Amino acid sequence: MDGARGITIPKLTLAAERSRPAPPRPFLQRGRRFAELVRIARKNGLLPIRRLDFGTEPSGASVRSVQAEGLRAALEEAGGAFVKMGQLLSTRSDFLPAEFVAALSQLQKSVKPAPWAEVQRMLEEEFAAPLASVFAEFDPEPIAAASIGQVHRATLKNGTVVAVKVQRPGIVPELRRDVAIALRVTNVLSLTSPQARSLGIKAVAEDYASDLVRQLDFRLEARNLSAMRALQLRGPRPGELRLPELFESLSNDRVLVMEYLVGDTFSELNERVGAPRAELGAAMRVVLSAFVRQIVFDGVFHADLHPGNIMLLADGTPALVDFGSVGRLDLQLRETIQELVIAYLQSDTQLIADGLLSLAPLREGADEKAFRRELSAFITFDLGPGARVSVLTVDVLVAILTRYGVGIPAEFVAAARAFAVLEGTLRSTLPEFDLLEESRMLANVQIRDQLAPANVRELLTTELLALLPSVRRLPRRFDQIGLALESGQLNVNVRLLADKSDRRLLRGLVRQSLLALVGAAAGVMSLLYLTAPAPADPRVISTVTAGFTLGAGSVVLLVSAVVDSLVTRSRD
Repeated sequence: MDGARGITIPKLTLAAERSRPAPPRPFLQRGRRFAELVRIARKNGLLPIRRLDFGTEPSGASVRSVQAEGLRAALEEAGGAFVKMGQLLSTRSDFLPAEFVAALSQLQKSVKPAPWAEVQRMLEEEFAAPLASVFAEFDPEPIAAASIGQVHRATLKNGTVVAVKVQRPGIVPELRRDVAIALRVTNVLSLTSPQARSLGIKAVAEDYASDLVRQLDFRLEARNLSAMRALQLRGPRPGELRLPELFESLSNDRVLVMEYLVGDTFSELNERVGAPRAELGAAMRVVLSAFVRQIVFDGVFHADLHPGNIMLLADGTPALVDFGSVGRLDLQLRETIQELVIAYLQSDTQLIADGLLSLAPLREGADEKAFRRELSAFITFDLGPGARVSVLTVDVLVAILTRYGVGIPAEFVAAARAFAVLEGTLRSTLPEFDLLEESRMLANVQIRDQLAPANVRELLTTELLALLPSVRRLPRRFDQIGLALESGQLNVNVRLLADKSDRRLLRGLVRQSLLALVGAAAGVMSLLYLTAPAPADPRVISTVTAGFTLGAGSVVLLVSAVVDSLVTRSRD
């Protein structure tokens, strides 16, 4: 019994999972499947594959249109992983010619649902009970169908309307087999087609294949949804964006039960004549604001915001769905991204370079000045006013970093690619939407939010708690130094400061240390005042006033120490 909702729930046990029949061993299945795919490709005019035209010359547009339609029909007939990879490629207007993007976009609407009898049998196996004992109603007609799963509308016993995402029966072995074949095909295509090789189609296919295999386990999506929903509800504006509620006790690796959201996806709105443009623009700003916060502050972000995964609900509130592809950033990476955002808002390309190099140093022997010049040119032209961000923009940045041996973490690149995918979605809905300029304004707002007194107090508390272990060790360290002095065992290696740069460095370190020390002390006193009771005598200054004054002084001193350090580093 779910106490919060009064729902009687049959438990999804490991025993039920173990009772599933093991998938048949592949043996000759892969060979037969490959032969079937060759027949499908020949039937749709895709052989030999080296003749496929991935160029952009106007003279080849008619040929590309025929080939693109043939590719769409072939992927649809092949089904499984091929449909999903085609859907993912349909969002890559920077990667494929327009004719292929237009044709593959039709795959978003043409996936046939699995037969209801198979779906019902699989659901009853998962629940170890008839559907009628779990749901008051269950619509056998899916409201959405994709290559990995499909979504049905249902009603729980207590009247709650839910969306039930069901994995296609038998999809796991089929998808793994198709992924292996797709990787072989793209490898051949990369070897035989110079255009495909220049596009890096092999690397793209490997990325998509890895993501597809991860999406087979719905428990990962459930964890992603729970994490993102908790962070959204904890944010400064929790009601501006909806994420569906998860019914965890009804969900497992093949079934996901969530709150049913009433509205239209951006894909549907893009096709509708007379869609409310102003309402769409406001919804996009909310989605963009949430995405910026997810990357810069929360560290958990939706990595697949294509038009089918963003909804506009009946009350005008935007919502996100499908959490199979979600990225995560650790605290250190988030702090670096925050520094990069602040540097970008200040148009300081040198600070941006410093931030990237803090993630990974240059390769030994690389020319740092040349790297900074090239990065500065990229930021000025590719991320400047009026620029359009795409996955190709991210690829250019990665190419610059690779050329100089800067090994940027994969999570950082994934976040940048997710940002580019969102840009493509927003541009397809409202072409005039300026993502970079909107992002700058939203980042400014969110940084101001972080500087609110409550957030500053939380930050100071966190930093001071991190300092406590070092502070506790100081008396013991001083005692050890005193004992060493008393016994004559203290050894000190002294380097005479004959060099002018050494003296300048020492002065800077002393100055920065004093600023940081006084700033930290002011922060401690600020916390003490803010948590102290108000004075009984009204003539005495308020503890809140004193606390905020000391807190402001602490922030100023600590920021001064950081700025002084950066200035000294750039001078050296």
